[in-house]
Amino acid sequence: MFVLRWLATLLGLLIVASGAAANELVITFGGDVNFARSRQAPSAEIIRKFGVHPLAETTETLRQEWDGDVNFVNVETAVAERDGAPQWGKTFVFRSHPDQFRHLIGLGVNAFALANNHAFDHGRPGLRQTLDFFRSEDSVHRPLLYAGAGAGDQAFHPKVITVHGIRIALSAVSFGNGRFSPGPGQVGMAYLFHADHYDRVLDGLKEVDADIKLLSVHYGTENQISLNAGQAALYRRAVEEAGVHLVIGHHPHVVRGVEVSPRNNAAIFYSLGNLLFIGGAGKDAKGLGQDYGLLGRAYFSVTRGKTRLRALEAVPLKGVHLVPRRPPSGRAAATIAHLNRLSERSVGNRAASFTVTGAETPRGLACYGGPYGPRAKARCCTIERSLHCDLPDLM
Repeated sequence: MFVLRWLATLLGLLIVASGAAANELVITFGGDVNFARSRQAPSAEIIRKFGVHPLAETTETLRQEWDGDVNFVNVETAVAERDGAPQWGKTFVFRSHPDQFRHLIGLGVNAFALANNHAFDHGRPGLRQTLDFFRSEDSVHRPLLYAGAGAGDQAFHPKVITVHGIRIALSAVSFGNGRFSPGPGQVGMAYLFHADHYDRVLDGLKEVDADIKLLSVHYGTENQISLNAGQAALYRRAVEEAGVHLVIGHHPHVVRGVEVSPRNNAAIFYSLGNLLFIGGAGKDAKGLGQDYGLLGRAYFSVTRGKTRLRALEAVPLKGVHLVPRRPPSGRAAATIAHLNRLSERSVGNRAASFTVTGAETPRGLACYGGPYGPRAKARCCTIERSLHCDLPDLM
């Protein structure tokens, strides 16, 4: 009887494989990025913090991780060659050199959130320079995703690009008081709690023609790993109302829990913490769960317009205030175990549960069933025995 069921399952998989080839798309995503300390004039090729560091040194470990079809970061800074209108009432004011972000683009980063509390560190002139930079790079190099800021309604509309025949949409929102809201012909930012901004962002994502929908949200009490009151319901709206497949959270500068919805083929990373945050304080000496940033990776397959979440990865990184690096294997495993416990405390049975994989570079892996694409299969079949793993690649 078992053999008959096995053969029936095998036949079904072969029919699916022959009838509709699935496309795999991998998204890699990290949190807050900037390249200079507060009110420090940035340099195109070096970082000045506790000495002088070549720019390439600060991204060496990240260079090896940015292997997705879409690679995302949050732009926690103005990106401009000159000062705009520095906001002197702010404690921290950041500006990064355009060549520093060109360096990231050269390494494969092609998706950028522009909505955060440092987007206006140099006022509207600084944001205008930031937008001009990404528009220029979009036209010169290759299609880029960037969202969350623009003139008028552009701030609320998702940006869409096509990769390997798959359409990906990105929108972004941030907390704030609405001071720099967009207007007709006036650049501004999409705010999470101001007027109807969030509703307009979700409406745009709901209506957009895209296979995979991404939402960046900049929000949460700093240095607090537990969720803010109402945060889960707020982020779930994006999944349930707008069909978002991946919510990417940041701002608290520490990592928060991860939620997964297999029914919606969606995941929510409530906060990734810092990724490469030169303007921030070091966290390496903090306790377990407070001492790292998280690089995430999501594996999707798209078949006949239907999107499926196949796997998630969680990659812990130390040194995210200057030179991100992988923690020792024992610390990495303890960090993933802490993330699992934190996720369960935060969202209960919706929590993602990661298995520690990789002896030399430990990371968390969660798989949600095949058929897997080749990259998901290479990872998931190290921890799973199934027909999807034992059969030849059907994709």
